[in-house]
Amino acid sequence: MRLNRKNKFLLLGFLVALYFCYSFAISNTITYFKEYHSKNEMLNNNNSSPRLAHQLHQKEKQLDSLLAHYNITASESFQNDLLKQLSIYCDSSHLKIIDFKEPHITTEKGFTATSYIFSLEGSFNGCVALLNKMENNPALGSIKHLNFRKKRNYKTNVDQLFVEVIMQKNKGGN
Repeated sequence: MRLNRKNKFLLLGFLVALYFCYSFAISNTITYFKEYHSKNEMLNNNNSSPRLAHQLHQKEKQLDSLLAHYNITASESFQNDLLKQLSIYCDSSHLKIIDFKEPHITTEKGFTATSYIFSLEGSFNGCVALLNKMENNPALGSIKHLNFRKKRNYKTNVDQLFVEVIMQKNKGGN
């Protein structure tokens, strides 16, 4: 096979493209992969430390005794706090709480995520103001999903806006 000018440029262009791919993408991927493995190994070494495990176990006992002393159950108290804050915000924004469903609890890798689903009715500006207040209060959790629906009431010939909100509260390992 004879290399003419076009084939030489094609081969040179391929080698230049290969160099750029390596320098911009592949080398960074290899670097991040090595960094991931080193940090994962360091994390595994720290988790197996007996002193750290003993300290965490003592801290857990102390916190459990405090919770038992004050008769606090985390899920019920948080749900009540969320409902209280929600009703305060709804009164100030002239909204109505239509539905407040049972929390949905998922556990994965020792972490518990509790999702609270509720529906509101009112004006768009009121809903956005309420959602902003809730989002800026980190103690309530984070908003994971919003679903706005506009329905027409044909009896009164008025449009109504409904918003369904899913808030999620994450807890550390049990």
